[in-house]
Amino acid sequence: MIVFTVISGAKNEDALCYLLELDDEVRIMLDCGWNDEFNVEDLKHLRRVAKQVDALLLSHPDLSHLGAYPYAYGHFGLSCPVYATVPVVHMGRMCMYDIFQSKVNEDKFDTFALDNVDAAFEKVNTLKYSQPMVLGGKCKGITITAYAAGHTIGGTIWKIKKDTEEIVYAVDYNHKKERHLDGTVLHINGVVLDALSRPSLMITDAYNSLIIHPARKHRDAALFDTITNTMKNKGSVLLPTDSSARVLELAYLLDQHWAFYQVSYPLILLTHQSYRTIQFAKSMLEWMSDAINRQFDSKRENPFEFRYLRLCHKYKDLSKYPGPKVVLASNSSLDTGYARDLLLEWGTSESNALILTDRGPPNSLARKVYNEWNRLSQSNDGPVKPPVNLDLTMDLLIKKKVPLEGTELSEYKSELRKKQEREAAQAALIAKSLSIIEDDESDESESEIGDTDIEELLSKQFDLYVRDATKYGGFFKQTQSYLMFPYVEKRKRYDDYGEIIQVDQFARGIGDENAGDGDVNGDKADMNSDKDEFDREDSTNTFPESNVPTKYVSYEQEIKFQCQVRFIDLEGTNDGRSLKTIVPQVQPRKLIVVHASPEATNDFAQSCLAIRSMTRDIYTPDVGEVLNVSAAINFYQVKLTDALVSSLKLSKLEDYDIAFVNGKISFPPDSSLPVLDVVPIEELSSGTHNPVFVGEVKLTELKRVLQSEGITAEFKDEGVLVCNEKVAVRKGNFVVKEENVFEKIDESEDVLERIEKIVLEENKVIVLKKNEVIVLEDSEEEDEEISK
Repeated sequence: MIVFTVISGAKNEDALCYLLELDDEVRIMLDCGWNDEFNVEDLKHLRRVAKQVDALLLSHPDLSHLGAYPYAYGHFGLSCPVYATVPVVHMGRMCMYDIFQSKVNEDKFDTFALDNVDAAFEKVNTLKYSQPMVLGGKCKGITITAYAAGHTIGGTIWKIKKDTEEIVYAVDYNHKKERHLDGTVLHINGVVLDALSRPSLMITDAYNSLIIHPARKHRDAALFDTITNTMKNKGSVLLPTDSSARVLELAYLLDQHWAFYQVSYPLILLTHQSYRTIQFAKSMLEWMSDAINRQFDSKRENPFEFRYLRLCHKYKDLSKYPGPKVVLASNSSLDTGYARDLLLEWGTSESNALILTDRGPPNSLARKVYNEWNRLSQSNDGPVKPPVNLDLTMDLLIKKKVPLEGTELSEYKSELRKKQEREAAQAALIAKSLSIIEDDESDESESEIGDTDIEELLSKQFDLYVRDATKYGGFFKQTQSYLMFPYVEKRKRYDDYGEIIQVDQFARGIGDENAGDGDVNGDKADMNSDKDEFDREDSTNTFPESNVPTKYVSYEQEIKFQCQVRFIDLEGTNDGRSLKTIVPQVQPRKLIVVHASPEATNDFAQSCLAIRSMTRDIYTPDVGEVLNVSAAINFYQVKLTDALVSSLKLSKLEDYDIAFVNGKISFPPDSSLPVLDVVPIEELSSGTHNPVFVGEVKLTELKRVLQSEGITAEFKDEGVLVCNEKVAVRKGNFVVKEENVFEKIDESEDVLERIEKIVLEENKVIVLKKNEVIVLEDSEEEDEEISK
């Protein structure tokens, strides 16, 4: 049984999260996305099921596919095994680091901490493309396989297999080659990958069903023209982007253009994790396109060792590059991050330009600007709509961190000084009470007084004047003295180089250095011990001195945007025309459409229903809706006795041993579990089994079978198996050649007789032999054409 539940992302463009239930036992979550508002109320459906999830599959390293995973891990008890490719893990972590620092830069952010991010991603199990992974535990019997999806580095199409059920989860994939990524393996050169064809269920998105992309050369030309014209007018260009996924394609594209045309204007990548993101990209070339790897093999140069792109991770770093410049900045929503800061600064000038490379999330500032551009840009003079001069006034909530000044600064320093004095006094008292007496190692003859001796002395009570029983003035006379508070002077330690220095007495307290930072509030200041030096800097602080005390402020401000705006679709996903071509070729038995506006969802579903060969079982669920998409076949697991297994005649098929078992399945009155009553083969009316072919049809196996029967079978041309130079067999049809190529058809009867019979059934060619049935793939020709 297969049950599908929408957690988020159906009949809308929200983040993606779905739940797949198999046989009422196993629950597999598909993606776990969020948006950069981080409204916990959006996760109410996820909260209810998080503890019940048995496995989580992540498909892309961006916020809309994995943004909620660290929070669900830390707060909802989502502790199941998680699976993703290596790039999704590394780039996904960078995505969460960047968005965390962006939020901390503008407000007190405590929805999740960097500890949650690190702990969550440490639990992810990584796998390679086309590597089947058999799950264990409660998921025993389920195999998952990752296939390249395009769109993002490490982006994945998931195949989930259990018994005879095959489920394909394919969202945000791209069949076209890009500069740093090859297209998806789902559809290569117009052919669907065999391993992904005809699944029991396909789950896919219709995000771009109503969109038709111009050719890539036209989009690239529009991008460079906009940049060139803006630079000529002494303006700067802002390209909002994500921090770890699509940014790689844009960075590589622009750096190549700068290198080819020797552009002199600065090209800058501004994200909180720009250095580490590019370092990861350099180390993961094997996940990129063949063109990237060929370039590396031939020139021995890493394509992501940029010659013109400058990496910055602080806003103040832009001051190093005065004048017109092109900046790639996070985040693409324009609701937070450096991209928003730059838009507020540059967007009020007519000389500057904003280039949107995607439409942005729903209700975001980027989507509002896109809608305004789409309204104003009515000209269709070229394949890509031209830029427009924005004239948009908006009331925006401005949030930022500012340094303390005046009275606030004085009060802060006074409180800080008092706090430090209290802490110093307390520390001195503790150090004095817990000090350990150290003896001079060179004077071993003197007795030592340990901690226990001090404790013993401290526990005693003395009068003002006592007789010291330990001292004697002579043979008969005992001396008397005033006993002081027990004290033993510490002796300094020396080595060959002088007095030994106690390092801890000179170490500077970490808390003193960061006492003025009000940004992280106890979270990991250096994020992680394995970070590079640039990560250990206070990248959330935009002020020169790291110990400047700050506060958060927010206020409403009316902003009038007057810059140029142009939308150039570089998001790297299929358009509507491609979606409506590829999915019908996959030929799923059932189809679920998710992650699209209601209009796009309905458009895609209707286009599929209009295709005669397409399945009629097409579902378009709403958020929270539960679908039962089980096949009309019941499967039962039967335990076999050792005696029965030893009597079977097993045949090897890949990793399995298969055999016939004859029996009758019945349900006892007092049980819901079936019982198998074995029937000996001798009691069957025929006394034998009908032939059955199990597994994938391969011409190489057919060749082996024919040769074992004494028929000469050799491959001619590509994918054509020629038998006795008279009969040609290829996947999809069975052809007897004409006399101008081979001998006449009537002279081929001996071959046909030995194969015995050819059956045309539902556009399939079934070749029957004595104890075997060979079913060739669906024929692309009509029955009457095959029979000719």
